[in-house]
Amino acid sequence: MRQKRNDTGELSFHLLKCLVALVDHSHVSRAADALLISQPAMSRAMSQLRAVTNDPILVKGGSGLIPTAKAVQLREFADRILQEMNRLLGNAVAFDPSVTRHEFRMVVSDYMEFIFMERLLRHLGTAFPGIGVSVRHPVHPSQFTKVLETGEVDFAVGILPSTLHDLRHRPLFKDRIVCAARAGHRAAGKKLSIEEFSALEHLVIKPNVANAFGEIVDMALEKHDVSRNRRYVTPNYLTAPQLVGNSDMVALLPELLLTRFRSHIDLVEIHMPIEVPPFDIYLSWHDRTHRHAAHMWFREQVMKSLDPERVPSLASAEKQENSVRA
Repeated sequence: MRQKRNDTGELSFHLLKCLVALVDHSHVSRAADALLISQPAMSRAMSQLRAVTNDPILVKGGSGLIPTAKAVQLREFADRILQEMNRLLGNAVAFDPSVTRHEFRMVVSDYMEFIFMERLLRHLGTAFPGIGVSVRHPVHPSQFTKVLETGEVDFAVGILPSTLHDLRHRPLFKDRIVCAARAGHRAAGKKLSIEEFSALEHLVIKPNVANAFGEIVDMALEKHDVSRNRRYVTPNYLTAPQLVGNSDMVALLPELLLTRFRSHIDLVEIHMPIEVPPFDIYLSWHDRTHRHAAHMWFREQVMKSLDPERVPSLASAEKQENSVRA
């Protein structure tokens, strides 16, 4: 009659350790000593192993007990499993970025890449030669959660789309929308009405995904039954300052972006007749990597790379991680 299997122990790593010790020592007491457990505990483990494997594990030989051929074969598999688990668990509790090779993948817009990545890479410097960062530009908001959940990317930086679910977030800094134009523009220094503002020649930035900046302004204008005079439409934030600086067009830009370009393009801020609240830029990630040692380390490096005056306190940010949900 077929021996009944003891399914309760099939996936026990304790049993795998006992199997390795029994085969290595061919003696119940010495195997128990090797694992720092009692002899009765090892005897119970061997009984479970026999039930699980349908094999006696140890049999009588010429000078004592010897492992069976099946036990020797299983011991090799068990040892590989235990080594792999030790490696994975070791990575979970210890991550040494100075010697580890790891590439973090991020979803970032061209605007945020321009503003944010230089600071991050400068912070990483040469202290972590094996740490790399790869960037892809934003996916459609409906796919945002999916690419983080499946591990296609590790992190996302930007405004939180309303479609986000089951993600964790940490606020990085605030920015605001301003209207930029070349120095000497006819609207510079004037207080414009909504009609005058909308009638200006607008360079409209419309990325392939979502344009939260422009949409906020457009929705406010729609309440007054007006819309922007769209002279030029581009998906790129980084081409807009140069085009605006050499034309009579105006463009809605994040203030941080305008500030960076002002050092080599003579741009001014045009009065907007509507109030646009500042917005938060977040670092987002999926819960499956929340406790991964490498990802925990990288999140802290992101925070450290930012200017202190623009970064909320880490304590405050930690409180918001679990409370901010789309």
